[in-house]
Amino acid sequence: MLIRNIFKNKNTRASMFYFIGNIFNKGIAFFTIPIFTRLMSVSDYGLVNTYLSWISILSIIVGLSLGMSIRSAYIDFKDDLDNYISSIFTLSLINFLVSSFLIIIFSYIFVEEIDIVLVVLCLVQSFFTFILNSVSIKYMMEMNYVKNTLLIAVPNFVIALVSVFILYFAKTTGYYGRILPYVAFTSLFGGYFLIKYLFNTQKKINHKYWSYGITLSLPLIFHSLSTNILSVSDRSFISYYVGTAETGVYSLVYNVSMVAAVVTTAIESVWIPWFTNKLQNNNRDDINKNVNIYLGIATLTMIVILMISPEVLKIMTPPKYWWGIGLIPPVLVSSFLIFLYSISVNLEYYYKSTKVIALNTIVAAALNLLLNFIFIPEYGSIGAAYTTVASYFILFLLHFKSARNLDKGLFSFIIYVRPLLLITLSVVLAYIFIEDTKVRWGFAVIILSFECFNFYKKYKNV
Repeated sequence: MLIRNIFKNKNTRASMFYFIGNIFNKGIAFFTIPIFTRLMSVSDYGLVNTYLSWISILSIIVGLSLGMSIRSAYIDFKDDLDNYISSIFTLSLINFLVSSFLIIIFSYIFVEEIDIVLVVLCLVQSFFTFILNSVSIKYMMEMNYVKNTLLIAVPNFVIALVSVFILYFAKTTGYYGRILPYVAFTSLFGGYFLIKYLFNTQKKINHKYWSYGITLSLPLIFHSLSTNILSVSDRSFISYYVGTAETGVYSLVYNVSMVAAVVTTAIESVWIPWFTNKLQNNNRDDINKNVNIYLGIATLTMIVILMISPEVLKIMTPPKYWWGIGLIPPVLVSSFLIFLYSISVNLEYYYKSTKVIALNTIVAAALNLLLNFIFIPEYGSIGAAYTTVASYFILFLLHFKSARNLDKGLFSFIIYVRPLLLITLSVVLAYIFIEDTKVRWGFAVIILSFECFNFYKKYKNV
């Protein structure tokens, strides 16, 4: 009866489906790590990850970050959302064609050693990545968790499968064996949704929607670019100052650490529409009560993964990658800080405070570039990892302050104190007992058991 009642709740069903879907989706990337690290050289592995980091940047430029406006449009134009999406897709398609032409010409004239074919592939994949991300945001806001999970998981599964096949049977393809499946299937799935929205809606061009989208999204372009600078500039610096082989190890540690995103992404996909609905109904008590559970789940996830990651990395990779174990704690802390600041950013999105979001992120990205320039030439990837932690902590503080200025009734700093202390203690223990598996895994079991019991006592009636 209890289980039946729980699953009558749409939020619970969505959480479970997103969780299972994210396990499957991230599991594809995670469990193929030992395959790709053996089928590819360390340099090729690093180059592919650098290429993918450029996808995240160019998808913002060619798509004008218009997909992010769907979160607000869902509230303001809920009854005409498909026409809104059709309109912004038309605008983004025009921008994609113009910006791609300019980027290709610039690359051909001014960057002599660049592979123009790779530039074209990167631009095409970036545009269709924007399309898929935009549709995913729509499904998330509608709580259409089945379609959203399939949209996230199916293309990645097909891409991974075909990549393994090409790299195994056509060993001379190198990094193209990994990149071409990305381009082909992202374009196939993204093209389907582009055609669907452009041809199945009444009005492709709506200047009111264009103006609305650009007003919200223009500042978010700078926010998104700055966010990507925060997450990928360290790899570019490492490649330049140290070499792509070290970038490969650094990227691998990021990929191993992304397991934590399985939980945080799943619960955030449910939190955002739930939080938006509660705020619309002026129900701040529910938000403040549930945010502690939200934080607690993420904190426990990070701690457990931090404690078991060294062994996971050893199982998943050949010995040439093992020196990257020391990078795991700062990389996971960065992931945790991203989660923390997203709580404030979601509030800023609700109030359409996109200029403030952009300004805060630009400041943190500029700081990150400066710190990378100072520390990476001297300390390599370990310097990159800790400069990223410092930058994300500043970003967390900036967004916290901005959110409190917008709504003093939500998210006081006290809710973050315990999670931050627990994460700090866990990092210290992880380094002290980095060679002692039993102590680390024992601590993970103890903290997990204690916190789960504590949550049950406090929140069993929530």
